[in-house]
Amino acid sequence: MKMTFGVTLALFSGLALAGTTIAGDENQDVWEGLNAPIGVESDGNGNIWFSEMGVQGPGNPGNGKINYLSPGLDGSYDLMPFVEGIDVAFTPMGEPTGALQLAFDTDGSVLLAAGGPAIPAFPSLGSILRYDPTELVRSAGPYDVLASPALMQQIPVFPFVVGSGYGDSNTYAVAPAGGGDLYIVDSGANALLRWSSAAEELSVVVDFPAVENPKGSVPGISQAVPTQVITDGDGGAIIVQLVGFPFADGVASIFHVSAAGDLTTMFTGFQTLIDVQMAADGSLLVSSAGSFDLKAGNFIPGEGKILRVAQDGTVSTVVEGLWCPSGLAIVGEDIWVAQPFAGTVTRFRGLAPQPCPGDLNHDGQVNGADIGLMLGFWGPCL
Repeated sequence: MKMTFGVTLALFSGLALAGTTIAGDENQDVWEGLNAPIGVESDGNGNIWFSEMGVQGPGNPGNGKINYLSPGLDGSYDLMPFVEGIDVAFTPMGEPTGALQLAFDTDGSVLLAAGGPAIPAFPSLGSILRYDPTELVRSAGPYDVLASPALMQQIPVFPFVVGSGYGDSNTYAVAPAGGGDLYIVDSGANALLRWSSAAEELSVVVDFPAVENPKGSVPGISQAVPTQVITDGDGGAIIVQLVGFPFADGVASIFHVSAAGDLTTMFTGFQTLIDVQMAADGSLLVSSAGSFDLKAGNFIPGEGKILRVAQDGTVSTVVEGLWCPSGLAIVGEDIWVAQPFAGTVTRFRGLAPQPCPGDLNHDGQVNGADIGLMLGFWGPCL
């Protein structure tokens, strides 16, 4: 049984709600009534962008979108459409795919990983779509996914992956790799790809190995299922993995791939990781979908979490009680989370880790261990 994202059609049916409403309290703001929001990112100019897979059902393939929340002078946000009509495809097992993770390139363009097969029935899928999100362009939206003056580039990923001998492809995430190049996660192929802007071609950087499940699990081996990639600031990449069915606890890892393509495990022992972002203090925030209910065929509501992984590997919980958080963004002191099954995008105020100069050993707290480090360096600077 292969599940690249672990969702079934039944989970998404009924998510096509009539309109978006805003709820929350002094600690959070919640945009409700969204249709399977997957990725969420900030453009650095105050706008919060998110993708909606737009699942309706096999007979009605839906309407995937890219939207953004535009801030007002009073601190409120207006929900604005940008791109519509993104295809939704269904696997033979009923798993939907389409508009997945978002990222912003160094030139300010917005990148969408559109999963699924690149076949005539789904011309927008199996590719990376690049759009011009500048104010002049976006103010004239919304645009059709392909017939759009906002569309700057479509990079076909699916044909390359299947042509390279992989049995499956699902273009899940993308990140700038520097110099106009891109890192691309294909969760179906269990591979990290690289797009060369100079050569205008794709290449395989690394294949992620299958994962051994705890004794007694069926199956005993699961596919790696990488789900998100971010750059490390030095030409390399950081990647997290979901790990396939039965989504066992303690087997998911956070990987590092160097600029030279060397794969190493940074941290392990997690469950069902979907997104990762680097915080201002150098720690990593990761989203975990939590446990999977085999009988219900669903990730268990309320078991999803946002975890902080300090540079020394110490893990702490930042947000809990979520339902399969798929998208994660850090904007100043706030954390933004997309939950596709709940149909929400939420801003959690003041929870993003901030720089702490006194935390010399990067374990997330200032204590005697930091004093010991300081005393160890006591004396004249040479």
